[in-house]
Amino acid sequence: MTFQLQRILDQAHEADVAQVHTFSKGVGAAAGRTKRVDIPDGFSARDYAIFLLHVAAEIEHGLLVQYLFAAYSLGGPQVPEAHRPLVARWQATLLGIAREEMGHLVTVQNLLKLIGGPLNLERDDFPWDIPFYPFPFSLEPLSVGLIARYVCIESPEEWPDVWAARRDEIQKIAFPGGASDFKRVGQIYDTLKALLGDKTLIADEVFHADTLSFQASFAEYGRGHSQGARGATKPGDKVPDVLIYTAYSRSTALLALSAVAEQGEASHSDAKDSAPSHFERFMELFLEIEGVTDWNPCRPVISNPRAVGDAGAVPGTNYIGHPEARVWARLLNLRYRMLLAYIAHSFRISGDHGQAEGLSRGAVLNRAFGEMYNLRTLASILVSMPADDPATDARAAPSFELPYSMNLPVLDRDVWHQHIDLLQASKGLIEQVRSTAGSGSDDYLDSLLALDEQATATFEAARRGSQGPGAVYNVGGRA
Repeated sequence: MTFQLQRILDQAHEADVAQVHTFSKGVGAAAGRTKRVDIPDGFSARDYAIFLLHVAAEIEHGLLVQYLFAAYSLGGPQVPEAHRPLVARWQATLLGIAREEMGHLVTVQNLLKLIGGPLNLERDDFPWDIPFYPFPFSLEPLSVGLIARYVCIESPEEWPDVWAARRDEIQKIAFPGGASDFKRVGQIYDTLKALLGDKTLIADEVFHADTLSFQASFAEYGRGHSQGARGATKPGDKVPDVLIYTAYSRSTALLALSAVAEQGEASHSDAKDSAPSHFERFMELFLEIEGVTDWNPCRPVISNPRAVGDAGAVPGTNYIGHPEARVWARLLNLRYRMLLAYIAHSFRISGDHGQAEGLSRGAVLNRAFGEMYNLRTLASILVSMPADDPATDARAAPSFELPYSMNLPVLDRDVWHQHIDLLQASKGLIEQVRSTAGSGSDDYLDSLLALDEQATATFEAARRGSQGPGAVYNVGGRA
């Protein structure tokens, strides 16, 4: 092992211990309770672990987008002025949980790097994975039923005493067809911990410490989002960290899985110093929202919006018929694709192998953070525009449609070229929507174009300086 790699491992170990020491006892206890995982036909144990991590990534990605959509649906002129601070707090809570789901998604990618699996930033792609999915993917405005659904899927196996008496009632509100209609998110992490913790199934050599410099770190993604720095939604609230875990061994992988599961489903009703889990925050939202009967906290946005194809082409979706709003939605779709491409690209560039590579990684990550801001801005514009006939109240909404492919090109130069292509495509859409949503939107578009021009120059320089046509990325620390 090189001195450089040992230094990285030592630094990572210190960070991991600081983040996950509270979960270590839980890992040991869970290991004692779990049963041996049965490996399905057609899989080796390692391949099944990769498959489960792919499913976990799609679950986290799907929840992230659904939580964002629900948050963006909140607000609007129909909210009585006296209730607007309350609605703003609900939105902040949902956006905070969505950011934490991004941390979970990135952590799962780190674990895929660790055991040598391909990354996965898709969502809801495999119909044969349905037993693990919480419920069918759907973009809906916030409602009592929707929050009840989120409570159930993020719930622990045993509800805390303070809410246990309402468990059956809330499940019926969330899933009228019965509790068998959903799966808890924590179930897949329980299975993964049992599988990766079994040395008779997964050998130590499967965990590749030399992938560490390619993994996403808390220093990169979590800045400004730890120890309450993200801001509380009401006085006295404990603010959860955005969790980004690196892993370089079996034990650190198990700690990462436990931490992600803990942030989602834990019950801290007896632990006053603990930040509330997703389950607890959704439960609090449910209790507040169920009391709203004489006003609507949401804009009249359409559910399952779609901006691609023709009207009526996809059953169960609502086509954005208003021409200007539809182009704004397509612009959001494109920037969503760019965000996912930047995240995927960052895992192919080492953060510790030289100045040029470090600058490239930094440029890609900075663009990813910028696209997160762009999605929120574009969504806020969309929900104020007509969905179809301007004479009706129905508003457009972000459709978050996935691109035709999530795969990056094999060659270094072609990945940079793809980024440039997407920036050029965005420029064309920006010109189409200019002057369609007010002067404030035009000012935003001007700033976006200027930033895109800077990025294009950076990516073009990287493309010209990339390796020759026969070379590929040094992925996972190996040539």
